[in-house]
Amino acid sequence: MNKAKVEKWTAAAKILGVDPSQIVRCPERDDGVLVVHDVVFERDPTMMERWLICDTCHAGNAMRMPTPPKR
Repeated sequence: MNKAKVEKWTAAAKILGVDPSQIVRCPERDDGVLVVHDVVFERDPTMMERWLICDTCHAGNAMRMPTPPKR
């Protein structure tokens, strides 16, 4: 992955890490929007992976982060 794409994925992760309801264009091809899917770790429920998947080209990336507190 080239540096420009890494920077786009990083920017998308920063936005969706704070607010998963934001609409973010696909960093890979700019052909769709990213859909967020959270997976909580069974062994450590305080941590999760937030998957960012394009609804059009299906490009994806994940970020590991603390599980947000329940509201």
